[in-house]
Amino acid sequence: MERWTPPDVDLAGVLEKLRRWQPFDSSAFLDDVETLLEGVPAEEQVEDFAERLRGYSMLLVDIALAHGPQDDITFRLIAQARVVRSEEVPDGFRRAVGLLRRMALALDALHEHLVVIRCMKEAV
Repeated sequence: MERWTPPDVDLAGVLEKLRRWQPFDSSAFLDDVETLLEGVPAEEQVEDFAERLRGYSMLLVDIALAHGPQDDITFRLIAQARVVRSEEVPDGFRRAVGLLRRMALALDALHEHLVVIRCMKEAV
């Protein structure tokens, strides 16, 4: 009988990814969405919001994909999240805020849908 040998895996890389992993923070996400949809961020915050929204997008899409086969709504919302995540922040404050709001709307819709299909708990 052959002795089992572990697969050739970069364990240091896996450990580093585990150390960097952050759970999805629904409260922080919803705070950012509220700020963007009900107000105007400061100009110096635009890049920070864009970076956080891209992070939320990756987490929400990963959660949706881990849930299993996607229905039409989930598939459409994942596609929207990916499209807005890939857009560069445009020059000009108004255009940049417009992109942030589109990102917030797309991600909020995906988040709400994931709550409805029970992939996530509703934030309290």
